[in-house]
Amino acid sequence: MRHNLKASVRIAAVLALILAFAIGCTTPTYMPSPRAEKRASGLISAAAAGDLVRVKSLIAAKADVNAKTDNGETALMWAVWGDHAEVVEALLAAGADVNAKAKDGRTALIYASARGYAEVVKALLAAMADVNAKADGAVTALMVASDKGRAKVVEALLAAKADVNAKTDDGETALMWASDMGQAEVVALLAARADVDAKANDGRTALIYASARGYAGMVNALLTARADVNAKNNNGETALIYASARGYAGVVEALLAAKADVNAKTHYGDTALIYASARGYAGVVEALLTARADVNAKNNNGETALMWAVSGDQAEMVQVLLAASADVNAKANNGRTALKIAQVAGHTRIVKLLRQAGGKE
Repeated sequence: MRHNLKASVRIAAVLALILAFAIGCTTPTYMPSPRAEKRASGLISAAAAGDLVRVKSLIAAKADVNAKTDNGETALMWAVWGDHAEVVEALLAAGADVNAKAKDGRTALIYASARGYAEVVKALLAAMADVNAKADGAVTALMVASDKGRAKVVEALLAAKADVNAKTDDGETALMWASDMGQAEVVALLAARADVDAKANDGRTALIYASARGYAGMVNALLTARADVNAKNNNGETALIYASARGYAGVVEALLAAKADVNAKTHYGDTALIYASARGYAGVVEALLTARADVNAKNNNGETALMWAVSGDQAEMVQVLLAASADVNAKANNGRTALKIAQVAGHTRIVKLLRQAGGKE
């Protein structure tokens, strides 16, 4: 990924894209298959349509209440999806299997939780639905409800002893899903009970998810719940580094106020200041420098924030860094200085600024 400063502009752009696409949880869509419903007949079709009279008639005629579509979906699942509460009650009373699973492992409870139907969720739980049943990927009802911000459903699931720290196959928790999607009310509910510092398989925490999305209020809520402000993912990236790389000044300030390590480095040796300088995020850089970020810190290639700002053609940022005593003649591992980088890139305005500051090749 990283080689030398000749490619720094491209690297910075690629980095931004990597951060943009790497931070999110993967949340599947939970709905029955329309094609499967069309192929179904009798009880399943009646339940999907919410036709209570027909459903009761078919039940009286001994229709199989647990019959499935080709995708393994039952009449109960379809009734749940449509929020047909009376049909749900009729099917449960007739012995519908509340814990039946579709081929991908989804249950009626997972459907209802995704849709936010709190009363249906309560009815299913009263009928002994498995609150911790898992669909493919080890996804639970609590996770999908949290992802969608279904606070009333989350409350019902927690009251039924849903495992608040259950993880998907990727190691993600309900709190991570809610944090990633900006569901503040749900985060407040979960943070009081969950392991706030739980890590996904790639090392990200809920705080990193929220910081990477720029949710300042949610970051504060997680910090109040004693989230580890300096937790790192598997690449050594902290919440502060994520927020700085994406220009979220409000989040950066909140993290710094919570004693985030302003000079923490990734496994590549990059700091929050290096990332923010490369992208020209003035507010973030100001906050970092005020918090005594090391303006001359180098990454594993010997590159400084000034070099990255030069490479990104960030003239104003170059001025800010020089005013903060950036070493204008620092050399990267390949021997290049900021001035040499500017000359090679053809950044004439920056060349002038650097020469005025005593820059040498």
